[in-house]
Order: sequence, then C-alpha cells, then structure tokens
Amino acid sequence: MNSTRIINIVLIVVALVAVAWGVSLIKLPQPVPPMHHVLEGQLTAAGSYHYSEHGDYDTIDVDYPATTTLSGAADVKARTTIEQELADQIAQFKQDGNFANLTAEDVQIQGLGPDRKYALGMTYKVYASANYASYFYTIYEDTLGAHPNAYFLTFVFDKDGNQVGIKDILASNPNGLEELSLLVSNDVTAQMKTRLGMDDVTGAIFAEGLSPTEANYSNFVVDGDSLLIEIPPYQVAAYAMGSFEARIKLKDIQ
Repeated sequence: MNSTRIINIVLIVVALVAVAWGVSLIKLPQPVPPMHHVLEGQLTAAGSYHYSEHGDYDTIDVDYPATTTLSGAADVKARTTIEQELADQIAQFKQDGNFANLTAEDVQIQGLGPDRKYALGMTYKVYASANYASYFYTIYEDTLGAHPNAYFLTFVFDKDGNQVGIKDILASNPNGLEELSLLVSNDVTAQMKTRLGMDDVTGAIFAEGLSPTEANYSNFVVDGDSLLIEIPPYQVAAYAMGSFEARIKLKDIQ
C-alpha cells in the first residue's frame, strides 16, 4: 500500500470521525408528550375547549385553550396546569354547594329549580409578550346570595411552560413589590377620582388591598412590555365600584 493511499484512508477516517462527533452535538427535537386532558370539553369554532355540566341544581360552563402561544412540551405543560386548576375550582364549587346531598327540604327552602340554580362560569383572555404567555380568567359564581360574585384567576408561563408568580417577575428588583404597590396605588386612586368625580377618595379606598403583599398582586398578566395588575371587586373598594386594572411598564419596576 503506497503512502498516498494510506494518507487518503486516514483522511477519510478522520472525516468520518468528525462527522460522527458533529452529529452527536446536534440536539434532536424531543418528542412531545401526549396531552392527557384533565377536563373533557368540546372543541369550539372559536378554537377553545368548552366544558359544561348542567345538573338539577347547578350549572357549570368553563372555557380553556386548545393551544397556547408556546410550543411542544411547553404548550402541553402550560395547558395541563390550566386544566388542573380549573378542575380544582369546579370541584370546590361542587363541594361548597353540596349538590349531591341536598334534601327535598333544602331544595324547597332555597327555591331551587330550572329557573334558579347555582352557577359557575369561567372565561378567559389571552396576552402575549416576548418572554411570557398569559391567561386572564374572570370567574363568575352565583351562589344565590344578594348578588353574584366575580373574581379573577391568572396564569403566566415562561417559554418552558413553567408558571411564574409576581415575585419571579420582580426578581431583579429587591424593592420591586414596594415600588409596584406605589405605582398601582397611584393608578387606582386616579381611576377612583374619575369614577366618583371627587378629588379626595381616601375614604373610598381600602388601603390594605393595595399594600405590598404578594397576595394583593397575584392576579397579573404580561402584555407586551407592560405588567397588568387585575384587581377584583371588594379588594380595594366597595363592590359597587367594580374591578380595577393597572397597567405598569416593566422597565419601571424591573
């Protein structure tokens, strides 16, 4: 075997080794795990799932996304989180109402029937930003009291489908919660003045509902470059004042 042929063989072997090494560095796409739905709803023309239950004394209607703005495994992870939380809300509603164990006397006293039922409804809006996918739920619950109740539930996911909280958003600022509280308080006060047509609304605002606690700012979404704080009725003012939304630029608190 002459030297030229030996050199060519060596070069071929080196090339093959290099190719094999390069292939080993390529990250092949991971298979997306199947979606095991927690809720078994029906796909609607709007592109969402709708789950409903209609019993003798209660009615439940819930919407949830068929897909998120995330992709692959992150999408499955986020949707599973949403469905599980909604399922927990439904279970709590049923437990509180005790519908399966109502007696004839209970039904008569409460005047339950086709036109008078306990009701639970959940609808959502979608928000997107460069780093997060957000879902804002309005939950309507009629327990046959003086008036139905409305409260909020929000989901914010990072690109990997992990749910994040307000402290994660403010992680780069040790005083983030205090600064957020001040900005939101100013915004809500301005909105209150407009709604009431008054310059002094001190007595109309529940200051505790705006204090710098994680619970007060747990309802939020990320919309583009802004943080939207969603405040349900009763948290900062009387029920008649309704809800509030404060839009804060992320650059002002991060």
